[in-house]
Amino acid sequence: MNPLSKSPARTPNRRRGMLKAFAGLAVGGVALSAGAGLFVERRGSLYEVRQERTLMQTSVAVNCLSSDLAHARFAIGQAYARMAETASILTRFDPRSPLSALNRRGRLADPPPRLREVLEHALRLSRITGGAFDATVLPVLSCVESFPEPVVLTGADRGDIAAAKRLVNYRDIELGERHVALRRAGMAVTLDGIAKGYVVDQGIAALKQAGIEYGLVDAGGDVQAFSGSDPNRHWNVGIVDPANVDEVAEVVQLRNGALSTSGNYRIFYSSDRSLFHIIDPGSGYSPQAYSSVTVLAHKSVIADGMSTGSFSLALGDLADLMVDQGHQWLVFSRDTKRRWRSRGLPLISGRAEVL
Repeated sequence: MNPLSKSPARTPNRRRGMLKAFAGLAVGGVALSAGAGLFVERRGSLYEVRQERTLMQTSVAVNCLSSDLAHARFAIGQAYARMAETASILTRFDPRSPLSALNRRGRLADPPPRLREVLEHALRLSRITGGAFDATVLPVLSCVESFPEPVVLTGADRGDIAAAKRLVNYRDIELGERHVALRRAGMAVTLDGIAKGYVVDQGIAALKQAGIEYGLVDAGGDVQAFSGSDPNRHWNVGIVDPANVDEVAEVVQLRNGALSTSGNYRIFYSSDRSLFHIIDPGSGYSPQAYSSVTVLAHKSVIADGMSTGSFSLALGDLADLMVDQGHQWLVFSRDTKRRWRSRGLPLISGRAEVL
């Protein structure tokens, strides 16, 4: 990942995530050794400081520009601390987390405010997407994850999926003033399709509260940036080509906003990628219309949830929803041969058709 930029983007040879920020300042820089996994480069009167750590089973990088190197390091530390604390609340993989407790017991008194807030976002997304986003798909996802890989579905497997699908309905999440409950035995919630975006939001908030004016958090498929008062400064974010994950297919200019990409090419269970980590709540299987969906919104929690839910929408419905919500978007067809985008997406490189 490279710094905030006034110059054109340069396409890197390789990338790890679905999105990647890359560009270069118009002025030359001098690389410095900072230790502790920190990358520092002097750019005129500013330091570009970057650190990368593993959170939420993915590589998360934090970038900022500051005239004070020590302050930049402090701000990055604050961002990681808040993101780690938030992730520990929202994960389904740690049996000690509040979310795991909810799934075990079917009820949780006095849920942590951040869990409650994410559940509120999830329920709102379920309503506006007509159920295409549904956090109660965990029984189906757990069923799929239990099959030997590569998955070749048998009749018995399909029966198990059908049984699990009967437990999927976001309307059966009861979110009261002092509790959250799952109304039917066997229900369970996953926040995989929205939590990472919320965690990124928390990292951005920590950077701003520490007084950073230019910053970016890159959590693989979720990138959010803020660019201070200079209207000419921005970040360039590359969107991976689903047909060749080592290449960037489109480049979007990001100034103050959040970009999230969901795809079928990083976590999949069948060799043909027809069964992957996103489940269509309506069918119980993975949606087949797209290989990648990217959404640009004002917050990462929204962009993340919308890119997940939109995977299960027809193209026309997806486009109409984005207009209604004021978001920009880009999708690749399932066979990766076609790509479409909204007219307002700030694309600076690529060939997606405007729909």
